[in-house]
Amino acid sequence: MNRERAAGIVKRNPGLLPSLLAISVVLWFAADKGGFRGTTWMPATLLLGAGLVVCLAALPRPRPARAALAAILLLAGYGVFCLLSMLWADQPELAWDAGNRTLLYTLILALCALWPLRGRSAAVVLGVFGLAVAALALIELLKTSGADQAGQFFDEARFAGPVGYTNANVGLWMLGLLPCVVLAGRRGVPVLLRGLFLGAAGLLAGAALLGQSRGWLMALPLVALLAIVVVPGRGRTIAALAAVGAAIALILGPLLDVYSELRASQPPGAVFDSALRALLLAGAGLAVLGALAAVVDERVQVPAARARRISAATVAVAAVAAVGVVAGYAVVERNPFTAASDAWHEFKQGGYSPTDPSGRLTAGFSTYRYDYWRVAWSEFEDAPLLGAGADNFGRAYLRRGESPQRPQFPHSTEMVALAETGVVGALLLGGAFLCALLGALPGRRRDDLAGAAAGAGLLMFGYWLLHGTLDRFWEFPALSGPALAGLGVGAAVARGLKEDAEEPASPVARGRMLVVACAGGLLLAMSVVPPWLSQRDHRAAIAAAETNPEAARGRLDRAAELNPLSPAPDRTAGLIELRRGHPNAAVHELRQASRRDPGDSDLHFLLSLAESEAGRPRQAIRSAGEALTLAPRDHVAEAVLRELRRAGRLDPLRLDPWTRADYRHRIALD
Repeated sequence: MNRERAAGIVKRNPGLLPSLLAISVVLWFAADKGGFRGTTWMPATLLLGAGLVVCLAALPRPRPARAALAAILLLAGYGVFCLLSMLWADQPELAWDAGNRTLLYTLILALCALWPLRGRSAAVVLGVFGLAVAALALIELLKTSGADQAGQFFDEARFAGPVGYTNANVGLWMLGLLPCVVLAGRRGVPVLLRGLFLGAAGLLAGAALLGQSRGWLMALPLVALLAIVVVPGRGRTIAALAAVGAAIALILGPLLDVYSELRASQPPGAVFDSALRALLLAGAGLAVLGALAAVVDERVQVPAARARRISAATVAVAAVAAVGVVAGYAVVERNPFTAASDAWHEFKQGGYSPTDPSGRLTAGFSTYRYDYWRVAWSEFEDAPLLGAGADNFGRAYLRRGESPQRPQFPHSTEMVALAETGVVGALLLGGAFLCALLGALPGRRRDDLAGAAAGAGLLMFGYWLLHGTLDRFWEFPALSGPALAGLGVGAAVARGLKEDAEEPASPVARGRMLVVACAGGLLLAMSVVPPWLSQRDHRAAIAAAETNPEAARGRLDRAAELNPLSPAPDRTAGLIELRRGHPNAAVHELRQASRRDPGDSDLHFLLSLAESEAGRPRQAIRSAGEALTLAPRDHVAEAVLRELRRAGRLDPLRLDPWTRADYRHRIALD
């Protein structure tokens, strides 16, 4: 591509390059544990901040719609408020990370929303994301099939790669599926690409089903309804969704057998290979079907009035089919309202659902989510205005929760805002979402690809918000990033409705804008760099601990200096010394960590182990008691305290298994 042509593309679509930059970073997150680790998303924040400054300097002056600009400012305000919550949070280092992560989301939204996009370019941005996610799914499925120990790709018999957390993994596949299924039915997309989009949608639907997420299953009908409402060309959307649904229905048995066999403690092996073959065949069949349908669609020209009638008839058929399904369920099973009431009662009761041989999706609605939300609401009631502090939920659940689990997050985007940042934070975040929606909704009125792209972006955000109401999606940049990018693309498309009659920005105005942007970038770097480098040294120390403990100690000392708010480096140093057989040194490190964070039950637990090994039984009993007071359901701490009271000292042969059993969550590695 020559320079003149490239310059022409940028002039007509100034939003293309910044949007592709944001999508590229989001795809990086998708391939690296969902971007959950700070050592992944923190450097990406710096990259996107620098990219935004460069775009402001090199591209035409941004003139977003007022609603889109308000959304960006409100989301940035929420990020700053999360940072301010360090002042009252019990764990300020977590609030620091949460604020920086929110500023990352602000950058993604800004890069996608500030400059206008034409329809074809918007479709390119979302299509690249959808196909790249499908390619990632294919790679993960093939890796699983070829692995000697394929079970490592599953968590409780549910497909979990590459994110690691199964429900987030399902969310990633769905966020990639939605733009694929929308673009598969659009004129203006090349024939072969339409087939590829439909095949990719089928592959992603099968990968999502392997995750056995009940939240995903509950969100599906609402997402289908939302697709009909927000995406123009309803008949095309329904046809594409129906094709994918029919293909998955044909191979449902092999896909569900994977969960059943793994729950029966069988290795994935043959049953997974059979499911993968069926899924690849279904995807290939959908690709061929999509290409053939595209050929017919391009050759047959239907008058606009008749096309609207066909679309309306398709919607009517879909509505009748939905009513028929509900009526059939009422006749064969029971009253849907009674079923919904029973499901809600089961959900509130909590606990694990009994294993169903046919799959987890039909095993019931028992879960601990309701208890998470109960504790989150209690935190909101205790501090309704400002909240408990961003990302400061886990310790509250240790005190107030009734389940044996140790969640770090409320598993609901709305509860995150209310419990952790109170009314102020909830208004900032809710206002950002509302303004972004108002900025993106007009894009649906665009014709052809522009309207389809805007609708796909709205659909991505809608799915993320629906499923994220029931799960911890906000904390995964690979999920929140594309959802906000979709809204941004919708706003950029909507902005294209208006022709800018304004004069180009004067050099003085551009200079002021760049000064403000550079100052903001500098403040962002000052906020992100210290915790990033600290976490990087922390992880490097853990990797080196077994082979070079002295080097690990040096790394941990530097990590503690870079982030004086975090007890994690000193806590890890104490555990390393404990594992090396140096209990006195371990006691010193753990007490130093405890001075930084006296409310950490895990620190007191580890301190009791070190004090016992150092021959200090009274101190060990006191530390174990403090650990149990802070976390009343910590059964390991309870067993340690019982043993200390009985024998006065722990058996060294039992000490190492205890430290190994809870190694990852005790040192807050992930």
